[in-house]
Amino acid sequence: MTRTGRFGRGDILFSEGDAVEGVLHVRSGSVEILRRRDGVEIVLGAIHSGQVLGEMSVVEKRARRSATARAVTDGEVEFIGSAEFLDRISRSPENARTLIERLCHRLHDLEDRFVEDEQRQQPPSARNSLGESLVVQNVMLAADSRGLRRQLPDPLCIDAVPFLVGRAALPGEQAPPRALNLELEDEVPLRLSRNHFAIIHHDGHYHVRDLRSTLGTLVNGRPIGEHFGSDLAPLVAGENEVVAGGKGSPFVFFITIVDEGNARR
Repeated sequence: MTRTGRFGRGDILFSEGDAVEGVLHVRSGSVEILRRRDGVEIVLGAIHSGQVLGEMSVVEKRARRSATARAVTDGEVEFIGSAEFLDRISRSPENARTLIERLCHRLHDLEDRFVEDEQRQQPPSARNSLGESLVVQNVMLAADSRGLRRQLPDPLCIDAVPFLVGRAALPGEQAPPRALNLELEDEVPLRLSRNHFAIIHHDGHYHVRDLRSTLGTLVNGRPIGEHFGSDLAPLVAGENEVVAGGKGSPFVFFITIVDEGNARR
């Protein structure tokens, strides 16, 4: 089942907690994704004409929406029922491959959680769902916001990837699924997840991968994570801005890639 409709700026296309009945294909205009944390509204990012909202909720057969979609501009949207969307995916090898790769990454995430202790004993050449384990000399991580500079006053030279960034435990919390390379303090409303994002080497290039964080990650303005079309975004040579935890988050980083040719296993 499909149907189209117009929306105006400020209209709510769906709300956090609504039943998942299909996906929304934005045919024109822009839509922002937001969540509420401890009574605070947090904008995670936006999608634009040609992009789809909610595909992972359908593929993973979730019962309820985990975020709200609100129109930023006037536009038009096509609602595609769950069964019709899956039929369309089956007829599009390119879209099917993208979804399969994403689901495989998530399956590997679950596997890694069970074998994390064993992986720590493996040699640096070991591979996991976060890409190649490499010794590097060409990646710098620095704070790009006043609040973050209090915890990360000096640029950090990253000597190996994958490199994981996340939140320190609150009282009573257990250890995160993966050990962190950079652990940061946060306060309510929490913006960082325990495992938030990783810097990885994938297909010959550096990327940032969102680790199914609650509020997602912005990489050079592009949102990635649970509510968007990808968990992965490439890093370019030079400076890259990475925001963990939605727009307005105090966790703003610069990741500088000097020369990709220096990465080695």
